[in-house]
Amino acid sequence: MKTHGLFNLLKVGVTTFGIFFVAGQGAYASDLKGTAFSISLECLNDTTGLLVGQNPNDANGWQYAFDSNKDGMNGNYGVVGAPGTVNPYDISGMAIKETATSIIVAINGNMKLTGQAEQGATGGQIGYGDLFFNMAGKTFDNAMSSGDLFGIHFSSVNASGVQQVGVYSGVQAKTVTDVKEGYTVATYGGLAGGGNSYESQVSKANGVATYGDLNSSYFTNNGKDNTFNLNVIQSGNYLNGISFLAQGNVTQQLLTTGYDANKFNGTQTIAFEFSKSTILKSTPEPAALTGLGIVGLALAGSKRRKKSIIVAIG
Repeated sequence: MKTHGLFNLLKVGVTTFGIFFVAGQGAYASDLKGTAFSISLECLNDTTGLLVGQNPNDANGWQYAFDSNKDGMNGNYGVVGAPGTVNPYDISGMAIKETATSIIVAINGNMKLTGQAEQGATGGQIGYGDLFFNMAGKTFDNAMSSGDLFGIHFSSVNASGVQQVGVYSGVQAKTVTDVKEGYTVATYGGLAGGGNSYESQVSKANGVATYGDLNSSYFTNNGKDNTFNLNVIQSGNYLNGISFLAQGNVTQQLLTTGYDANKFNGTQTIAFEFSKSTILKSTPEPAALTGLGIVGLALAGSKRRKKSIIVAIG
């Protein structure tokens, strides 16, 4: 097939299916190729994601996805920290390494694993929600509806609907924004549902809402649910546990995997490893990046992020 013919075919696919994230570069053999990982704070003040295969692995097998450091909403301080402090509600990005038998996830930002003290929130703190991923090449909502959504409960102090730390399949998600001083549907409109939503408030604070390798269409089901605010597991089937490699500070154990501690600028690094054998048994063949269900939303969105995102190296 000629190049322009393939391009036209892809354009038809985007128009027909409302595709939701950018096509990847650097194809490589992987059981996870095309898998979308995502993580939000319990308050929904920041969200990021990584699409396996979008960017090439580095020499040590790690893939990195960078989030804007100007999209973590911090109350009256907008998208920055209080004077003399870092913004605890900012996520810098996520990294994934796949081995023959396991998956390693690293999340970097300013949020501690134990959360940020907040008197008005249930439990007296706000922290990370649960990590979600789907290997089916679908939007978040569609993967959940079809039973293809996985989740990882890694923060034992968050308000998740499951208690046991570990990996879950067949996940149904829920929001805890109502008990974590967050972007509820009724008051704020969730992620992008109107002038008081997360995205709108980031814009008013002169920030730019980005989602790492993904964009808001992945979460809003291509605009069908702009009030999306799901951020923890409600229920699921427990598969196996996780092993922490870092719970705040970068450890030698994490560095031994080849992780580059200079990629992100957040003060906190949370990293864990889990077996991939059980998730491969629990899912259909992972979606290929070349399939119309996984090819990117709009290259314009990627270009816009390249202009607006600020990545601090050091």
